[in-house]
Amino acid sequence: MPFQTDLILTKREQILEFIKLRHYVRTSDLIKFGLSIYTNRGDRYGRDLAEEGRIRRLTDDEKIMRFGNIKEDVWQFIK
Repeated sequence: MPFQTDLILTKREQILEFIKLRHYVRTSDLIKFGLSIYTNRGDRYGRDLAEEGRIRRLTDDEKIMRFGNIKEDVWQFIK
């Protein structure tokens, strides 16, 4: 059987798939997931993905509506 490269994801792609699967992710969850895949850049990857327009940070009003009054950022998958 030939080696299938489509099954291998980079750490950054794994972070994106995690956000895609959960749709909304708190920063603490992003960091925990990053540590579970042996990277301490989970939060940084999230901010990089937001800069590219693949995820977005919820506004304070949206966070309060969905999660209550929390101090950490919440990320949403968009594309």
